[in-house]
Amino acid sequence: MSSMSASFVSKSSLEDPVRVSSKHRTSDRQVQDVFAAVLEQVGREGYASAQPLPESISVTEAVRSSWENWFNEFSSTRYTFTAGSGSPSVRENKTASDLRTDYQQILVSAYENGGYATPESFLKKLSCEELATIQQVHHLADPIRTDSLSPEAALNLLLPPDAQVDENRDGLTAVGAAYTIRFPDSNTPSNVRMAWEATTKDMTEQDRMLYVMQLSSQLLTANMHFDDNGQYLRSSEPGDADWVNPQLSADFSFKRQAHARLEYLNHFSAQMPPEQYQRDTKFWSTFRDNLNLFVE
Repeated sequence: MSSMSASFVSKSSLEDPVRVSSKHRTSDRQVQDVFAAVLEQVGREGYASAQPLPESISVTEAVRSSWENWFNEFSSTRYTFTAGSGSPSVRENKTASDLRTDYQQILVSAYENGGYATPESFLKKLSCEELATIQQVHHLADPIRTDSLSPEAALNLLLPPDAQVDENRDGLTAVGAAYTIRFPDSNTPSNVRMAWEATTKDMTEQDRMLYVMQLSSQLLTANMHFDDNGQYLRSSEPGDADWVNPQLSADFSFKRQAHARLEYLNHFSAQMPPEQYQRDTKFWSTFRDNLNLFVE
């Protein structure tokens, strides 16, 4: 990850309440900790793997600094500031500093004015420029329509990207009009997350996403419907009455899922390139072993 210019250097730890309390936490974990505390105050749930904030910390200041720390670390790789057809969410004549400051003000206002209790109502009070700021933060292709948002989709517009939650536990994280699949997500238990991070710690982002999609494939296949002869009929869509999340099943097990992936690889080993078989077998074996280490 490339370094930021001097104007984006983080505050010193003496000035930054989040770094003081979480100096060993990465900035993505910090925003999860802070906004889990924010959501808890209004009866909502944040990341299951979040750590509680020390009572001495000002939550308002933690909201400010956790966003700033996150933005300082990730903005150079996640955002472009060149307006054009290839980047529809970019605001013309606005810099990285503008985005950092403008969204920070929205986050603080949401915290101080009940935005996390009633996100739909809060969003309807924002100006077009403020909604454009949120659109840019979340890379949304289309302008935000505040009259057509689900409660989860509205809430996640007011959360930094790495703190967004799957509030209705359907296996998807709704952000505005978009749905995202992520792992770990807000409902992933801490011990499973530890096993995942131990397994993927030396991976590139591209390789990590490959295994996120493999891990999430069960969600997609569980919502496919076939006739008695095995012919595909249709797929349920998010929000449909028959949409299911396999991870909510009483007998769901990440260990069992890792074992199933290994069985799949062994069964179809002759039909895939040897390097793919070896690479995937190594990953799922390591993940299984780490699950056995971290998960009871």
